[in-house]
Amino acid sequence: MSQRVVLDASAAVHIVCGLPTASRLLDVLADSPLVMAPDLFACEVANALWKYVTHESMPRDQAVELLATARRLVDVRTADDDLAEEALVAAATYRHPVYDMLYAVLARRHGASVLTMDRRLISALEKMAVTVA
Repeated sequence: MSQRVVLDASAAVHIVCGLPTASRLLDVLADSPLVMAPDLFACEVANALWKYVTHESMPRDQAVELLATARRLVDVRTADDDLAEEALVAAATYRHPVYDMLYAVLARRHGASVLTMDRRLISALEKMAVTVA
């Protein structure tokens, strides 16, 4: 049964950079009727791609194209401001950074799974009883 998915920046970067996990991640997205992310998503993806430009010699123009591709993976974005208070409470409760809790809170609100490659986030999600896709 397909489920709504909150796409984390780490998974999006794996997809757009064509890393070995990309195929499995794309399969999850293809099976989802709705892909969501907090507004922070674009900035986090951009920052990860900047690291590729800086440390991996990725051309700047390619990074810009990959950012556009990553943004197109998301159907609906939610304002961080709408999630921030609840994310702060979750961060304090689970001792995990607020920016990751934005994804967790969004998933919890919508009964969605989180698609991520971040092991620390996966651990926090499990403690919160939020499904990992």
